[in-house]
Amino acid sequence: MIERLLVKVCGLMIKRYLFVLLISLCPFAINAQLRLSDSAVISLLTCEPVDDMAYTVYGHTALRINDRVNGVDIVYNYGMFDFSSPNFLYRFAKGELNYKLGINEFADFLREYAGRKSGVIEQILNLTKEEKQKISDALFINCLPQNRTYLYNFLFDNCSTRPRILLEKNIAGKIEYPEILEQTTFRTIVHRANKNHRWLTFGIDLALGAPLDNTIGQSLQLFIPEKLMRVFNHAKIIRANGSVENLVSETRKLAPSYPIGDKPLDSNPTVILWLFFVFVLLLSFWERRRKCFRLFDFVLFFAYGLTGCLIFFLSFISIHPAVFPNFSMIWAHPLHLVLAVALFIRPLKKFVKYYSLINGIILLLFVLGWNFFPQDFNAAFLPLILSLCVRSFTHIAAK
Repeated sequence: MIERLLVKVCGLMIKRYLFVLLISLCPFAINAQLRLSDSAVISLLTCEPVDDMAYTVYGHTALRINDRVNGVDIVYNYGMFDFSSPNFLYRFAKGELNYKLGINEFADFLREYAGRKSGVIEQILNLTKEEKQKISDALFINCLPQNRTYLYNFLFDNCSTRPRILLEKNIAGKIEYPEILEQTTFRTIVHRANKNHRWLTFGIDLALGAPLDNTIGQSLQLFIPEKLMRVFNHAKIIRANGSVENLVSETRKLAPSYPIGDKPLDSNPTVILWLFFVFVLLLSFWERRRKCFRLFDFVLFFAYGLTGCLIFFLSFISIHPAVFPNFSMIWAHPLHLVLAVALFIRPLKKFVKYYSLINGIILLLFVLGWNFFPQDFNAAFLPLILSLCVRSFTHIAAK
């Protein structure tokens, strides 16, 4: 009896490690999909946000296949990327960053996210044997070398959208999601996720334009893992014969949640930039001759010009879908670089005055029309704009 038990255990262990080896070499294993047993379970894993890195504040989604008969317990993870890859920052800015489908042992996956203090919730999916096999085969095909890499898009193609679409395609019937009453935008959802990262919110508001403020329906709101999890809890499967079943048969907490506290006020860009505006205002009142603060103005306009170059790059060169039009280009644009240089060229003194006059008028009109643009601007932009406006009018008054 003991010998048989040992043989069975050894057999399961061999199956398990052979499959893990096969998966790790899946770019070379094309015809060896796993045949799931009747007791196999497929579930959606949602990892809660962690107030740590910029990419952890949105949470994470993955798919788990647990087949005890075959000794397999693995996680398919669409969120793999490499910081050390060539030209990472440039490709990220241009919208050409590639993510990969990775495969982990479930125990390793859970240990990693629990170690980050990220709560992990498992939703066991109510699937037929045929549906489980189709999903498993689809995931295996996705991990092949020609399929495992995809062009990541934060809003439309990420670790949350990919599992949802794969499930929708491989379930026999239609997934019906509950109707929501909330009318919201991408920017509102992003702001909620970044509530403790105000400078990250500031940067996103600067880089992403008016498309982020379009009102979006439910399907587009599911790019955030926690929203997908909540919707799945109430989703139904409408079968071909008209029968209705719950999409999720059971929800379990696999790792505990940890509360995320608020960051201190001194990390608030709005407060810091209003203090900067007060400094600029006092400096301008105290100034008697323009040349006294020429270096300060050079740094100021040069910084605004570089910011404008970034916005210009994102708007006209990047392939990100939510960067154009960006009306922040009205106050932060590359032409400020020209003025920064012209400050030190005496024959261009008249040009500096005309430029400053036009720039000051444009900035005042921008502030007056703040609420009429089809784009929501970060409150911290206002002191930045007013600071530039004050320095522009200072040049007009200078002798």
